[in-house]
Amino acid sequence: MENNFKISPRVLAHLGEDLIKNESIALLELVKNSYDACASICTVEFNFKNNILNEIIIKDNGVGMDLEIIKNVWLVIGTDNKRDTTKPTKCGRIPLGEKGIGRLGIHKLGEKIRLVSKRSNSNEVELYIDWTKLEKTKEIEDFKIQISENTTPKNFINTTGTIIKITDLKADWERRQLREVYRSINSLNSPFDNTNDKFKVVVRSNTNIFEGLPSFQDIKNAALYFGKCKIENDRITSFKYEFKPWPTLTRIQSGRIKTEKDFESFQLELSKRVDGKIENFSLESFKIGRIDFDIAIFDNDSQILNYANIEKKSIRDYLKENGGIRVYRDGVRVYDYGEKENDWLGIDLKRVHRVGGYISNHIVIGAVKLEDRSKSSDLREKTNREGFVENEAYEAFKNAVLFALDLFVAERNIDKERLAVLYKKHKAIEPVLSDLNDVIEIVEKKVEKKEVKDEILKYLSRINDQYAEVKSVLIRSANAGLNLAVVIHEIEKLIAGLVGAIKQKKYENAVNIIAQLEKIVQGYSVMIKNSAIKNGKLSDIVDIAFNNYDFRFKDHKVFTITNDSDLKGFYAKSEAVSVLTNLLDNSLFWLSYSRTKNRAISAYITDQIKGYNSIVVSDNGPGFKLPTEIAIKPFITGKPNAIGSGLGLHIADELMKSMKGKLLFLDKNDIILPKTTIEHGATKAIIALCFRKEK
Repeated sequence: MENNFKISPRVLAHLGEDLIKNESIALLELVKNSYDACASICTVEFNFKNNILNEIIIKDNGVGMDLEIIKNVWLVIGTDNKRDTTKPTKCGRIPLGEKGIGRLGIHKLGEKIRLVSKRSNSNEVELYIDWTKLEKTKEIEDFKIQISENTTPKNFINTTGTIIKITDLKADWERRQLREVYRSINSLNSPFDNTNDKFKVVVRSNTNIFEGLPSFQDIKNAALYFGKCKIENDRITSFKYEFKPWPTLTRIQSGRIKTEKDFESFQLELSKRVDGKIENFSLESFKIGRIDFDIAIFDNDSQILNYANIEKKSIRDYLKENGGIRVYRDGVRVYDYGEKENDWLGIDLKRVHRVGGYISNHIVIGAVKLEDRSKSSDLREKTNREGFVENEAYEAFKNAVLFALDLFVAERNIDKERLAVLYKKHKAIEPVLSDLNDVIEIVEKKVEKKEVKDEILKYLSRINDQYAEVKSVLIRSANAGLNLAVVIHEIEKLIAGLVGAIKQKKYENAVNIIAQLEKIVQGYSVMIKNSAIKNGKLSDIVDIAFNNYDFRFKDHKVFTITNDSDLKGFYAKSEAVSVLTNLLDNSLFWLSYSRTKNRAISAYITDQIKGYNSIVVSDNGPGFKLPTEIAIKPFITGKPNAIGSGLGLHIADELMKSMKGKLLFLDKNDIILPKTTIEHGATKAIIALCFRKEK
């Protein structure tokens, strides 16, 4: 016995209600239909009666539909007339709709729908749907749709197109919701693309409900940092970052531009972070096509915004509603990337984890543009219209965008730090100490009674000392945390080697590995012990740090150079070893990431820097990727994929200061390095750890 599926009329309602998330997406689906119909303009009207929204009208000048298309395509749910998304329409567009259910979004908006459409050389067709009758209908065949033809056009005279009028609206449209929908519809076109005149969306109303809403072009001049790049296959092929200070920022003499020509080739190769390591990847194995990425980054700090020629609240309100990075394909937005609830790139999460130095969605406006669907077909939209299916192609696409974003952020951090130095008060850099100093000044001036003044100043002095102590402890703890991951990674590798040696019965190798493990554990234990500042040989620090890294040097095929010296300096052993270890870790990263040949690291003990005996660390890697005065600032890193915390050099600098020494960045002409160190001319990164000769 055979039987058939039967479909309840309620399925139509469920498809419209449940597959379409909200009113914005429902309208977006109808606008997409206008795009697929080759329209050059689509108008969305919100009309009010007695201060209540009573109808929504979507009108376009597309090719329109005749009676045959209405019956056999528009009224057929899930039709495959757009299934081949690689085949362009008559106007050369690749269809945006593909599931044949987007038109049911109308049901999300209102109970009654009147559609009028006119195709060239055909009669004007009118269609009327009353969704309220669906509740009373038991069989799908009994849900009747009224269709008629106008031999004399009423709406389209000598033109073609489609009008959809929606009444008996379902939602109680509040002012806030309407303005939100206005924003969503206007974001269908990329704000960075002023050349796309093939398809425009216009939002109107018979009231002033949308007045006063700024556009991106109104806000754009309030941004300070701009980025633009192209991503193809395995690299960024075009890159431009620009810092454009406002004329009111008179202490900044000029802006700054950086292009792909200012990078070394390896820096523009796509890479991602995997288990704490950097791995290169490519888009070539996927049909994604070229990616164009534009971004504007704003500075939300009040002390900077005071110099903007636009009211601060306007900027912040706009960014609160519009901030984020959106995705566009064929010049039309892919929903819902860039919405407040969709942090698809994990930008806000990165900011939380890194505390500073990264951006958040509410200070950026970005547009990621894809080519047409024939070239990006591996990025498939979900049925519910909430982004792409999260397959391997999507992950590669997202990682490529993140890679470019990290480059923009790294450049922005340089200029942001310079702005902070020139325009932000001291307390923005050292908040507690600055605030305490302000209070002390007030007490000195305002408190007249000597006994009371002395009592208050005594407590303030105690707080100052306690803060300095807490800061010192936290810096040491942070330094230990930075080195812990390296320790664990090395021990894991050695234990894996030990297990392999035992399984293969290579017991001599096992004994050597055990000795290496013991040496590493002992060496790193030095870094977590409390130690007083004493006068000691600098070679002791070098020996411990280089012994700790002996395994990694061999693993990365790095040649090391040190010199014998009896020079001494005042240092705390654990802190000094930690600082040198940090520098060695940085050198190893950049030597490996840049794929430097004949890799070498040198630690040269010298007294050439006046007043100090120093350990000069150098390597033949690519050199520093950040200005040195910026590199020691917290949460700023030149490493790709935000792999670095941006704390290493800052902590090293703070620890050297705590020992009354200093950390210096040197040029190769600032110091004479012996011929036994790295070949002359190959040394690009030189840092000196300067220790006092006398107390």
